[in-house]
Amino acid sequence: MVNSCHVSESDIPIGAKIKFIHLAFENRFNQNLQELNLTSSQMHLLVYLDRCENEGEKVNQRMIEKHLHLSNPTVTGLLQRLEAKGFVSRKVSDTDGRNKEILQTEACKALHSEMHRRLQAENDRMIGGLSEEETQELNRLLMIVLKNMQD
Repeated sequence: MVNSCHVSESDIPIGAKIKFIHLAFENRFNQNLQELNLTSSQMHLLVYLDRCENEGEKVNQRMIEKHLHLSNPTVTGLLQRLEAKGFVSRKVSDTDGRNKEILQTEACKALHSEMHRRLQAENDRMIGGLSEEETQELNRLLMIVLKNMQD
């Protein structure tokens, strides 16, 4: 028997569409990052770390958890894998001995321009065919959706 079930695009809930977009982006981006020995989650952590270090801010694990909206065990695993790959190191804070600062290594710093290039390329692919005005409107609408879900 031939399966004739057809679901139109308008029948797919917005939340499901957002999930499908996220999964497609993550899958493509993870494939793109394989040769750098990174996953998209690891790359997002490293980009955040680089931004903070460039602004002179010291980063600890709790800050990463909050910024990336990830649990403590998830960030612990990410940091352990990045440390094993030689991309980050941890040192006891100069101001609070109970706290560990997360630092990027020189090997990590050497990858940043390539990570940013790849991230921009995937972002450009995602919004391909949209005008500048449509891109701005999409960003505005997505921020409203995000805020709605965080309240």
